[in-house]
Amino acid sequence: MSDVSGGRDLLYPLSLFRRDGGAPLPGFTVVEGGAMPEPFHSLLVHHGDMTSRLEAHFGAPITLRVLHCEQRPGQYLREVVLCAGPEKMPVEYGAIEIDLDAFSSEVRALIVEGREPLGGLLNRFAIEYRSEPRVFITLGPDPGMRGHLGAPAASVFHGRCNVLLGAGGRVLAHIVEILKP
Repeated sequence: MSDVSGGRDLLYPLSLFRRDGGAPLPGFTVVEGGAMPEPFHSLLVHHGDMTSRLEAHFGAPITLRVLHCEQRPGQYLREVVLCAGPEKMPVEYGAIEIDLDAFSSEVRALIVEGREPLGGLLNRFAIEYRSEPRVFITLGPDPGMRGHLGAPAASVFHGRCNVLLGAGGRVLAHIVEILKP
């Protein structure tokens, strides 16, 4: 399935990580935002960042656990799990491609350091941005997601394929965000 807005497939950069890791892509269905069930609708269907949404939903700080990262000239790719609260409960899987050249050297260093979610950095440094979800998705049971999020075997996952745009419409990041059931 291809995304006509830029030639990337809908699940990019998740598709890149799965291909490079030799694992198949999860089966998915595109869902209209209005048809997304709660609480996933409130968490996914908006133009803000996921970090602050998850913090408000769980009433706890969100931390970052980096599963895999790769740096290329001007570009940083990583797979992450966002975790809530002091018990570090996994709440979201993310696959992200970040345009490092869009950020100051200080923010670039913090992104690559991998201790804070991108949304947290955008908000902390008052960087202008907006989320432009390309599609909302439902994924069937998937061993990779189940393992990353500690979900039961028959779990169905909900998420979004998103583009973060900065000032002047510059693409800051491509993200696939999948919530724990």
